[in-house]
Amino acid sequence: MATKVITLPSGNKVTLKDPKELRQKDRVRIYQNSSDENKAQLLRGVGMIDALIAVLVESWDFDLLPPSVNLDSLGDLSIADYDVLQSEAEAVIPVLFPKLAKDVEAELDPLALTENSKD
Repeated sequence: MATKVITLPSGNKVTLKDPKELRQKDRVRIYQNSSDENKAQLLRGVGMIDALIAVLVESWDFDLLPPSVNLDSLGDLSIADYDVLQSEAEAVIPVLFPKLAKDVEAELDPLALTENSKD
């Protein structure tokens, strides 16, 4: 998969990086943005999605600094535009965090063995 250009509900275009081209430093940036234990869990989750979007967005048509330069730019997006970017970011989680994706799949599979399963 190469870069991906999407058109948001506002009509602005966003170029997203190929998730397979992301690096460990991108994953660390995401962890750093969602690790503040002083924040409520929901806010840490929002921080993680914001950081995912920031590492994914290569360029955009908005008259705002890209989120990789100024994360606060995401706050100026419409909810509809942000929701599309959030969906794109969530689709990348299995690429950046493969172990996490496997755990979630197993948790959702009623036939998967868990530590509480009886033989």
